[in-house]
Amino acid sequence: MTKDKHPDYRPVVFRDRSAGYAFLTRSTAASERTIEWDDGQTYPVVDVEISAESHPFHTGKARAVDPEGEIAKFQRRYGETEVDAVRLPTPDEVTPDRKLHTGAEGEVSAEDLVQASGRDLTPANLEWARRKLAEEGRLAVEKQLP
Repeated sequence: MTKDKHPDYRPVVFRDRSAGYAFLTRSTAASERTIEWDDGQTYPVVDVEISAESHPFHTGKARAVDPEGEIAKFQRRYGETEVDAVRLPTPDEVTPDRKLHTGAEGEVSAEDLVQASGRDLTPANLEWARRKLAEEGRLAVEKQLP
């Protein structure tokens, strides 16, 4: 068996500088700096940028992003662009029909018909949708939409 193959696994203190939080655990992380812990022992210390004490997901203090402000800042910086001509529909303007994925010729897939009808995507329902599309075409989808 090869000796000294694995790194030394020892107690190490990880310190979150932004939150002023430190915890003692075991690790193979190496550090030249040391800290005296509450138990009177001296341990290597590894400074980290973020931990559970400072991460927005764990603290619930997520930064609110203002998308309209970001867009305005982009337009001020780069001026009017072709992208400004594209307007996305508001949630009130989006109908279930617009959520369907249609091809270049306006054809609708069997999966879309099943979803529009509120059914589960099972082989039996897909077969039903294929049969309906073959018989009625786009009209089959329009009958399913509210």
